[in-house]
Amino acid sequence: MLRDTIKWRQSVTIGGVTGVRNIILSKPRWDLLSMNRKIIPATPFLCYTKQGFPVYSLRLGKGDGSLATAAPDECHIYCSIVRGEHLVNKIFPEAQKLHETKLSRRGPTSSLDQTSALTRHENEPYTDADLDVIDKQVVIVDLDGISMSALRCLYVFKLINSVASCNYPELSKAIYVLNSPTVFDYIWSAIKPLLAAHTRNKVRIFQMGPEQYGALQEILEDDDIPDYLTPQVDEENVKGRVGCVPDADEPDFRPEGVRDLDAWLENSSEALDKTCPFP
Repeated sequence: MLRDTIKWRQSVTIGGVTGVRNIILSKPRWDLLSMNRKIIPATPFLCYTKQGFPVYSLRLGKGDGSLATAAPDECHIYCSIVRGEHLVNKIFPEAQKLHETKLSRRGPTSSLDQTSALTRHENEPYTDADLDVIDKQVVIVDLDGISMSALRCLYVFKLINSVASCNYPELSKAIYVLNSPTVFDYIWSAIKPLLAAHTRNKVRIFQMGPEQYGALQEILEDDDIPDYLTPQVDEENVKGRVGCVPDADEPDFRPEGVRDLDAWLENSSEALDKTCPFP
């Protein structure tokens, strides 16, 4: 597995640039990132869970499915590489530093009682060692608006999944699939065989309702739960975090987590014309 990963990282090519390191050092492909954000509205970093794990949030039902199938393969591969490298080299180190600071103040066992909220193998309890290193993320996938047409994007999912499997395995602590519609049973039946068993075991699927919101409250502070996943009351102030994920209809809008990724990519590049063009 390690040998395959090293080989892939050395041989993957984007726009004539070969190797993951060289791809990150080269001129950023802002065109591919812009296209990808219309396909998969997402924020690389939403917040931290109560246990200290970074959260990656996606709104798959709000993306442009027709553009997904029309986009070149290198769009999906490049954006997966950038996202993975940013996660490993920026998000995880910051999460680890914050986690160690909190542990030094509260003691090493203070957050053990909260870990049960995250998906894990049955009868496999957490220990102090599980909390020593923050090297995984929690993924929140909102399916509101998704339909059977998503099956047209199955090839895209296979491509993205292959990049993750080759280069960034075992980076998810738990995967929360939310606002699951009835048709998702058919979509899941097509996707499930593509996932490794250890990944499938981390997936929790919810339909909208109090159970879904309660599951989010177990792992996130109320103010960190996105507003579109928070029950709202008419004529009251909006609850939850507003504007935390890009909108396919507003491609120029960049939440804080997206701006942070763009800044990291620009700073990592050695190209002269690397400046981010997004407002």
